[in-house]
Amino acid sequence: MKRTLIAASLVACSFSAAAQTSTEEPNIIYIIGDGMGFEYISAYRYAMSDLETHTVAPIEFDAMLTGAATTYPEDKTWVTDSAAGATALATGEKTYNGAIGVDNDKHPLKTIMEMAKDNGWATGAVSTSQVNHATPASFFNHHPSRYEYNEIADLIAEQVVNGHPSFDVLLGGGRSYFERVDKNWFEILPDYGLAITTDLNSLDEIDETPVLGTFAPKGLPFAIDGDVNALAKMTDAALRLLEPKEGSFALMIEGSEIDWCGHANDIACAVHEMDGLNRALKVVREFQEKHPNTLVVMTADHSTGGLTLGRDGDYAWYSDRVMNIESSISSMVSDLLKLDTEKWAGYVADKVNYDMSEEYIDELMSAADEDEKDRKDALHDALIYITGDITGTGWTTSGHTGVDVPVFARGPHSEAFRGYMNNTDIAKVLIDIVK
Repeated sequence: MKRTLIAASLVACSFSAAAQTSTEEPNIIYIIGDGMGFEYISAYRYAMSDLETHTVAPIEFDAMLTGAATTYPEDKTWVTDSAAGATALATGEKTYNGAIGVDNDKHPLKTIMEMAKDNGWATGAVSTSQVNHATPASFFNHHPSRYEYNEIADLIAEQVVNGHPSFDVLLGGGRSYFERVDKNWFEILPDYGLAITTDLNSLDEIDETPVLGTFAPKGLPFAIDGDVNALAKMTDAALRLLEPKEGSFALMIEGSEIDWCGHANDIACAVHEMDGLNRALKVVREFQEKHPNTLVVMTADHSTGGLTLGRDGDYAWYSDRVMNIESSISSMVSDLLKLDTEKWAGYVADKVNYDMSEEYIDELMSAADEDEKDRKDALHDALIYITGDITGTGWTTSGHTGVDVPVFARGPHSEAFRGYMNNTDIAKVLIDIVK
């Protein structure tokens, strides 16, 4: 069955003259589309559009676009990872790839969230990745390596135990890092005043802060395989919990798994993650319309995958075929590994809603000749080729790229984000507001 997505209609956000010139500190909503280069926005817009009439769909991103930013880290590569990118966006300082809130010498860098909390602001983050992943961790913690997930979870928990949490709301995945055999923080942290929830659909029942919500063992399921509204639900809950706080708040929202789909070279997965972010942006816009003294800033930490719309010299990208794909590549691989090989071609044809040519079948069946330990990767590579060829989608890498990324802004101080910027300049403007 074809999955139907919804592109929210754009509604112009108006602000009163009083709100625009207010001397009160604005709320800050800081949004990061992880891995979201300009090409992902193009793909999402076309996927939402009417192919027959060439009516281009309005999406929430459009009215907010103000400029572009560089993403390079503090080394000689020009290509950042998410940790260095997030640290730049959280602290205004460049650092090495893999660094969580530390500089090149591994010394802690004060983050915007820590500065905000020191000055009486409420703070929070929502993410479709685990809450101790590179981006959210870089806003609230300091560690020399992004890959020490248990240690970063411990840093988050120890803030609460010490009575100085840098967050009021922290929502995403990552349950397995807090509920471990060696240390079960879920049994400890409620005694220190932290509300804990592991049920995304029960967020409405949470009415106290600080709160930690972890809704999956690691990252949340991909939007194409799970709940496309997950990020919007978490965003709505975070805003509801932060808004009554005295004074201003700063909230970071990350559409994390755009990047993960890019790493997987999975176009249908990526478009659905973009739809999940678009739905969260609708929640943000509606909040901002009610609270005009709110600055919304959005960017990406880098782009991922070298996505191209069009490949092999063909002047075509088939958005309808993208939208006919029903599952992520990773989900299909998991299912295929459980099936007899003679059922593979039929299964894939049903999932991509497209006839399997002999070439596609040969590509798929070549994985059957691989050893069990290599079969998973071989199936993944075959599905990248099949889905890419069907849809006219190209990829240049399974990693990140060094291209510029979009910058968006709306609300008080939004004029400061116009034109071409370094990613560190985005953070510096916001830090000046919270100081």
